[in-house]
Amino acid sequence: WNTPDQLLQAVCNSLSAAEIEANSKIREVYVGIPGEYVHICTGEAEIEVPEGEEISEEMINRVQDMVADKLNIAGMGGYVLHRSPAWFVVDEGKKTMTPLGVHGAKLAAAVSFVVADPQFIEDMKEIFGALNITILGFLAPTLGESLLLLSLDDRDHGALLIDVGYLNTEISAVEGDAITFHTVLPMGGCQLTVDLCEGLGIPMRAAEQIKRAYVFNPDEFEADQYLEADDGEGGHLSFPREYVAEILEDTMDSLCEEIALCVKNDAAPHLGARSQLFLTGGGIALMRGGREHLAACLNRPIKVPVAKSAKMNSPVFASALGLVDLIFDSIEQQTPKDSGGIKKLKGLFK
Repeated sequence: WNTPDQLLQAVCNSLSAAEIEANSKIREVYVGIPGEYVHICTGEAEIEVPEGEEISEEMINRVQDMVADKLNIAGMGGYVLHRSPAWFVVDEGKKTMTPLGVHGAKLAAAVSFVVADPQFIEDMKEIFGALNITILGFLAPTLGESLLLLSLDDRDHGALLIDVGYLNTEISAVEGDAITFHTVLPMGGCQLTVDLCEGLGIPMRAAEQIKRAYVFNPDEFEADQYLEADDGEGGHLSFPREYVAEILEDTMDSLCEEIALCVKNDAAPHLGARSQLFLTGGGIALMRGGREHLAACLNRPIKVPVAKSAKMNSPVFASALGLVDLIFDSIEQQTPKDSGGIKKLKGLFK
């Protein structure tokens, strides 16, 4: 997206690589929409339950439809990717995700809608149309990774997922099956690499090697070590850790401060006393001491959740795995009678 004129070629390259891996021609695709092109709308509504009746599937859908009407989702002009409940409450009871069959006089719900930028949708339709490839659906990896990485218990208490990627950072508050808050910060792991590249006067590839080797909480031996990388021309680069630290930690502090401000000023109202914070993405989660450095800045403990995948359980693949999980769920809902094969295929990622 930084070079729109190269977008078509990038899509073609990705398709070609996937076809080689799958050893088959791709004719249909699901498209994951980046966080920059989605926004979250949340609201609440309440309906009356007829006397003597238990809560039905129709009532659950009706109260969620009422939220959509209150938010005027249809009039927004966006593309609704997902409708997800954060909670239901029967009468004055506790929050629940399973109100079906419960007796009561009132059913209330908090519902989240993930809405996509229509221009992104049109761009994708144009690109894949030109390639004669059918788009089966649009999905939000942001929601997928939240549901995949965070347990239902964590989500019941409200959780915050911080996905520090290469170019940006997504921050999502999650409750129940819904994202209740979402924003994108224009900073990520790439900024650390760029500043090292400029500060040390070395190629980006070498700067990335040094970034990955850096330790934020070094022991006595690591504090005196030199950080090394290839210069790309057969040579060798070496820098004292303290020299690298001046550049890297200053940029890291700026990133952490931006995240901390967002959590304090914007995300906090969507979290509770028992809410936990989680870090994923390939930006800093793989750097030794990166999680601890962010936790110290936020003054809150942070965990790195691990996807239940034998082959792709790195934070780098969190968003991709979340998208795959949503795709399988979508296919299962469309073809329930033939879901056995889908579950078997899904198991390959576990």
